[in-house]
Amino acid sequence: MWRATLVCSIAALTCSVSLAQLKQFYSVSDDGTYDAINFTLNATSGSCYIRSDANNLPLNIYGNPDFEKINPNFQSWVEDRTNFVNLDLEDYNSSGFSTSISYNVFGPDKKGKNFWKIYLSNKKEYSLNLNYGIGMADVDLAGVPLKNLNIKTGSADVTVNYSQELSNLIEMDTFYVKVDLGSLEARKMHLYKASTIITDIGFGNVTLDFSGVPVKRSSIEAMVGAGNLEVLLPRKGAPVIIYINNSPLCSVRLAKGFEEVDDNVYVNMDYESSAENLLTFNVDVALGNVSFKYSK
Repeated sequence: MWRATLVCSIAALTCSVSLAQLKQFYSVSDDGTYDAINFTLNATSGSCYIRSDANNLPLNIYGNPDFEKINPNFQSWVEDRTNFVNLDLEDYNSSGFSTSISYNVFGPDKKGKNFWKIYLSNKKEYSLNLNYGIGMADVDLAGVPLKNLNIKTGSADVTVNYSQELSNLIEMDTFYVKVDLGSLEARKMHLYKASTIITDIGFGNVTLDFSGVPVKRSSIEAMVGAGNLEVLLPRKGAPVIIYINNSPLCSVRLAKGFEEVDDNVYVNMDYESSAENLLTFNVDVALGNVSFKYSK
């Protein structure tokens, strides 16, 4: 049975001059009816920051919407001990994220509008579905128990990080990335604890930073159309095997030390099939560029 638990209120939050004032405020209280939060964000444009706050409510959202363009819509309901929360920040008359393809210049609104700050806590288990059109997003998940992370970007530039070497508090099931024209940089991926990583690149750019020694096995599936995929690896301590399905029109570059053990199958010097922290890459590239590099 679906239970509506919409909790909305308005408050004022004074920020720096460059960020203007964050006025709109949504929150989800902890009433004991749920153990997990499934949060979906749909933002056609603007700037978004996501952070953890151990002393906060399970979900707090501050924003400065441009009401001439956007009518924020916030919904929350509980089903089977999961609180489903949706925040829609889509522009009026927008046909969806495909409209972002027409933009060539991205970045925060110069007037400081359509700026959002979202705070999570360590009190609940989270699944995040983050959909961005144009603009930018800075996602710091340190201290957040994260089960699934799905990010889609049209032309937005997105950074995902675990700051201060504070890893995911639980095992992550799936980290899914889809990039059309924008860019995504996933830093410190050894801290995500993700079993499965899926990357789908159209014309954009994705950087997967595995520069830290992995702590568990991960399977990485990468589909690259005409874009670019860069994978950063540590020089030692990370067993890696790479399966490549490529075409004559693409470019694939591997760091020194990789050996071809079968047709389009490569391993590094640390590779052991039974390694508990083995990274297995399956890369399918059509017209784009793929590079595996050592971190500096």
